[in-house]
Amino acid sequence: MKTTTKLLIGLAVVSIIQLTFPLFFISAKEQVIEDGKEYLFRIQPVDPYDFFQGRYVSLNVQPLSCSLDNPDDFKRYDIVYAEFEQDSLGATIKQLSHEKTEHSLKLKLYGKPNKKMRIRLPFKRFFLEENKAKHIELKLSGNSKHRNYVHVKILDGDFVMTDISSNGKSLITGKPVQLPTLLQ
Repeated sequence: MKTTTKLLIGLAVVSIIQLTFPLFFISAKEQVIEDGKEYLFRIQPVDPYDFFQGRYVSLNVQPLSCSLDNPDDFKRYDIVYAEFEQDSLGATIKQLSHEKTEHSLKLKLYGKPNKKMRIRLPFKRFFLEENKAKHIELKLSGNSKHRNYVHVKILDGDFVMTDISSNGKSLITGKPVQLPTLLQ
């Protein structure tokens, strides 16, 4: 076989491998969107700008705390799985464990485990088109009495942020959003 033929075959193989990885990650996120359970987390956003990544809404997710029956089962920097439930104010942590379930979110414990723990959530930035981010930030900060939420779908430890809403209306599409029964 000629050197150029080997080079072309090698280039084709490398190209296929390079395309496979993004497609795998995209399909994994699509699976979360399709089959994940949706939770709403209260936010107080700001609209910063990142030179390289563009405009986004910084999600100041309201702190969540969790009561641990046996804090000795957990250590600082442990990887744990949080299960959530909806209440009248948004999502709350139902339980933390080392076992993954279908609708649990993978988290890392940063503080020293104790009876009452504050939990850091991994969603901080919601990236949008340049012209939408500033508009959404203005709507969110316009009235502090509005109930602002980030909609997050969770499946097998992973998550996808799907929407931002204020008082039952999507700020991305402008359409009414279906809130869980407890939030209406």
